[in-house]
Amino acid sequence: MNPEPVSTPAPAVPAKKAPIGLKIIAGAKITKGVALSGLSLGVFDMIHRNVAAVALHFVQLARISPENHYVELALEKLGLVEPSTLIRLGMLSALYASIQLLEGLGLWFGAAWAEYLVVISTALFVPEECLATARHFTWFKVSILLLNALILAYVVHVVWRRYRERKAAPVLQEA
Repeated sequence: MNPEPVSTPAPAVPAKKAPIGLKIIAGAKITKGVALSGLSLGVFDMIHRNVAAVALHFVQLARISPENHYVELALEKLGLVEPSTLIRLGMLSALYASIQLLEGLGLWFGAAWAEYLVVISTALFVPEECLATARHFTWFKVSILLLNALILAYVVHVVWRRYRERKAAPVLQEA
């Protein structure tokens, strides 16, 4: 008796690795997400503390004069911060950290939805940066705007190319 050959299903579409540029962007987003997570935890830790006293401690550690006009203003304003404000700030930074981590990990693993999400989230900030640059022109703002525009153009190009490849892949398999 000859055993029947076991047929293995053909893979649907071989998964392509994400291009190195998307991996770099993913790494930056993951790094920002981790940093924002730490910030969020730090803000939540400050809820039941005297924020002005903690800030004064850091001012003294940095060997900045507490009599400095700007330091006095900052310490005065920090003394007025309500716990509810810290809670909102902590929640917003945690939400933004989650979005950054989600985008970064999705890009890292080559998820198509993450590519589209990055295009949308990057494109949302370009008009605001244009307005900010037009209101208060500085070469630094122009360079940031150009850098973000280049990143957006690159991501759109890569995402469009990968979309066309995914769309054409089932047609090639049927033949």
